[in-house]
Amino acid sequence: MRPLSTHSLYELQILPPGVGDPSLLTLLNRAYTYPGKEQIQALLTTPLISLAHIEQRQKLIQFTGEHLAQLDVKVSHGYLIAAQNHLASNLAWDAAKTGLKRYKTALWLRWFRPYDFYQLQSGTAALQQVLSIIGQRTAWWRNSDLVPDEWQPSAQLLRSFFTRAGSILTKELTLTSLLEIDYFLRYQSADQVKAVFAVFYQLDAFCGIARFLQTANWSYPVFVRDQGPIFQVTALRHPLLDEQVAITTNFSCRPPQRLTLLTGGNMSGKTTFLKTCGLVVYLAHLGLPVPAQALSLSFVDCLLTSIHLSDNLALGYSHFYAELMRVKEAAQALSDGQRVFLLADELFRGTNPQDAVLCARQVIDCFMEQSDSLFLISSHLPQLGPPYQAAPRVQFASFRTQVVQGQLVFTYQLEPGIIEEQTGWLLLQQMGVLAGLQENSQSDEAS
Repeated sequence: MRPLSTHSLYELQILPPGVGDPSLLTLLNRAYTYPGKEQIQALLTTPLISLAHIEQRQKLIQFTGEHLAQLDVKVSHGYLIAAQNHLASNLAWDAAKTGLKRYKTALWLRWFRPYDFYQLQSGTAALQQVLSIIGQRTAWWRNSDLVPDEWQPSAQLLRSFFTRAGSILTKELTLTSLLEIDYFLRYQSADQVKAVFAVFYQLDAFCGIARFLQTANWSYPVFVRDQGPIFQVTALRHPLLDEQVAITTNFSCRPPQRLTLLTGGNMSGKTTFLKTCGLVVYLAHLGLPVPAQALSLSFVDCLLTSIHLSDNLALGYSHFYAELMRVKEAAQALSDGQRVFLLADELFRGTNPQDAVLCARQVIDCFMEQSDSLFLISSHLPQLGPPYQAAPRVQFASFRTQVVQGQLVFTYQLEPGIIEEQTGWLLLQQMGVLAGLQENSQSDEAS
């Protein structure tokens, strides 16, 4: 799958739309280190380009989860920062070869350049300590036959370094050994040390994701080959909603169906459902589990969303123009032979109802003829559906709203068929908007 646009990353809440907003990133990012957290963000914004890469990622995540106790490496943040700063510092190396010369040089630094000596001593101690911890905690997996093939190069790198550095990392830090240890770690083995840190941060990222997944009731998706475009999910729920209150949904779109037209009243759950479908499709293409009991789907090249659009004053275009641009993007991807999964909420709501119906029908007529793509479109327009009721490539799904004693009750349950509910009027009354306006009008007349 190609990378998502920035708009879609925020629209689906993969990244937080605003400071402090919930997102997939904040949910999954349980890494200990800042570089590990950055790697998780990079992973979440870089979908994989083939089924082979997805299967490899799934194996790595599963391996990490199964052996988390052995793979988890926790290092003091203060030590880690000090070690990294020292590794990148411009303090000069000293290649003195005899113990006596190293002792005299270290003594001279302590007497005449105490600040540099303190930096050298504390930085070397931190670097030695952090590498020792990494060496101890990775001893099991770098020498294990169970390590997946994708991590064998990393395991070999660790084996090579810690074989060479074993005596240096256990050596007591004294005036005689200080320069020797620093010279070995920051000069002779600098590239290897940086590579060890890179492996450590990658491991921290995978362990961070695995730590979350151990507490989540998620499952690995199954990609279906050579059966046409398929999206079939059981017990789907939005990952950012509380699992105790979230209502799960079953949904299927499979041949001959290509397009699902989703109807329902305001606040019935259409938008949340669209975003949830987008999230699980995206998670699947990251090689991660999904918040569902089961998911079968086809690999897609392009996930497109048109959910939260607004006028752009800076660029001078309207909501309707933004919708047109999303549809144009889909048309371009389809003409390039890409397999598309499109989510559109209230297609063409940026124009009047008659115009919206005309535009939507033209677009739906084209979408339903695509052989390898899927389209999930919601609408408030009841007149949009009837022309497609006999079309085998179009199916209808809806979220029904019940009226109990004059009050709206949202079931958030997906049902087959078309719903023509008009809940706006009931919501207007239920929220007391008209009563407030009428009361204010009467007060004005009395005065």
